[in-house]
Amino acid sequence: MEVREKKTRIVSLDAFRGFAIFGMILVNYLGRFEVMPRTFTHPGYGMTFANAIAPYFVFAVGMGLRMSLKRRIEKSGKKSAYTHAVKRYVILIVLGIILYGPGLKAGAWGQLLRMDMWDALVDIGFAGLITLPFILYGKTIRLALAFALLIAYQLLFTFTGYGAWTMPNSIDGGPLGPISWASILVFGTIQMDFLKACEPKDFIKKSLILGLPLLILGLGMSFIRPREIWEFSQRSMTMAYPVFASGLSVLTYAAFYLVADVWKWKIPHMAVLGVNPLMIYILQQVLIHFYGGYYPRDAAFWQACLGFIVIYAMCYLVARYLEKNKLIIKL
Repeated sequence: MEVREKKTRIVSLDAFRGFAIFGMILVNYLGRFEVMPRTFTHPGYGMTFANAIAPYFVFAVGMGLRMSLKRRIEKSGKKSAYTHAVKRYVILIVLGIILYGPGLKAGAWGQLLRMDMWDALVDIGFAGLITLPFILYGKTIRLALAFALLIAYQLLFTFTGYGAWTMPNSIDGGPLGPISWASILVFGTIQMDFLKACEPKDFIKKSLILGLPLLILGLGMSFIRPREIWEFSQRSMTMAYPVFASGLSVLTYAAFYLVADVWKWKIPHMAVLGVNPLMIYILQQVLIHFYGGYYPRDAAFWQACLGFIVIYAMCYLVARYLEKNKLIIKL
C-alpha cells in the first residue's frame, strides 16, 4: 500500500463512496440479527438495500479507474501505468482471499471455488483485470463492452450448467461472477466521462438518459421466465440484477452530485469515509469478524443497534484521523 497526501478531490465521489462504505458496515453488521428488517439482508432473489451496496462500491471504483489510469500514464508512461494497474488488481484479489477465506472445507480442493471467497475485493480485482485493456477506449466501445460482458455471462449461466452449480454453492456469481460485475464497473467509467465533460445541468440530463433506461431494462428482465435462468439476484449475477443495479448507481450518484457539488451541502460523515475506502472497508471486515458475534443472532433491537454504533464509531474515528492528517492509504 502507498500513503499519499490528499489532493483536490471530487466531493460527490467521496460522499458516494462513503455512502457505499457506510452501507456495507450497516448491512454486514445489522444483517446478522433476526430482529432487523429483511432489507438489511441478501436474499436469494430480489433487490434489497443490502443488495444495492456492493454495486455502488464497484460503480465508484469504475468512476475513479479511468481517471487514475490517465493520470498515471501522463506521469510515468503507458507501460508503467498498466503494470501498476495489474499489480493493484492482483493485490486486491489476494487481499480479498485473505479477508474472506478461500472457502476450502475438509482439505478438499474441489471446494476452492465455493462461497465467501467471491466477494467485493476479489470481484473488483478480477473485474479490473477484465476491463483494463478497454478503459481508454471511447464511450461507445465501453458501452458495447458492458453489454457484451453481461450477455457472455448470461449464456454461460444458462447453457453450461454453471447456473445450477453457482446458486447453491457460491455468492456474487461465483468464480465467473466478475464477468458480470465488470459491466457495473464499465458503467462507472461512462458516468465519469459525463462528469468531466458536462456542466451540471447536462450532467444530470445525461445521467437520467443513461440511468433510467438501465433501471427499466433491468426491472423488465426480472419478469422474464423461467426464473431459474433469469434470476434477479446478487447471488446469480444474471443480467437483470447488474443492469438494474447499474441504473440505480447512475441515478444515486447523480443525486449525490446535486447535493454535494451543485448545492454544496455537506453530508455528515460520508465524504470522510470515502477518502480512504479501502482502508475502512478492510477495517470493518476485521472488526465485524472479531466482534460481530458479541451479541447472538436473536439479540434485542437495542443490542444490535448498540453493537453497530460501536463498530461504526471505530471505523469513523480512523477515517477522520486519516482525513484530518491529509493521508490517503491506497494500492
